[in-house]
Amino acid sequence: MSPWAIALLILAVAAAAALVVWRERVKVGARTSVALVGEVKGEVQKVTWPDRQQLKNATLVILAFVALVALLIGVLDIILQWVVVTLPGRLT
Repeated sequence: MSPWAIALLILAVAAAAALVVWRERVKVGARTSVALVGEVKGEVQKVTWPDRQQLKNATLVILAFVALVALLIGVLDIILQWVVVTLPGRLT
């Protein structure tokens, strides 16, 4: 048997082994994915979703909080601008 034939045979055996390993990994991955989807479905069924009134109330609280923080940042910006820009100009 020539060295090229032996090399080709070894390459074919290695490719077949790699194909078997890859196929097993795909099977395990598919089983894991199916199990994950089943677990996610079970967890989503346990979730208690808010009704419309609770959702409206939570949205209003969040909007009020955002407005309050924006107002606070604006006031602090005005104060710091006065301290850093205007006040040193008046002191000189």
